[in-house]
Amino acid sequence: MESSHWLICPNLTEVRRFTKNVDNKDKFNEYMFIDSGIVTGIYGDKPPLMKTRREEKIEKARKEWQKLIIEGWQVTEPKW
Repeated sequence: MESSHWLICPNLTEVRRFTKNVDNKDKFNEYMFIDSGIVTGIYGDKPPLMKTRREEKIEKARKEWQKLIIEGWQVTEPKW
């Protein structure tokens, strides 16, 4: 299982998980899955509800990560 990297938004209501697609068949490009979820429960005591999953080229995923950090998202521990 490939490790994942997590971000949580500034108001603590949304999370994103970035995971490398290790089963990718493209020999020339690497891809990452970007999962988005909504934080549930009081103080996030329940796992987030996963809303979307998309696959992006690794360069685009890195740019998105950097953009989110600039917007105030923070690295967090795995949520699910």
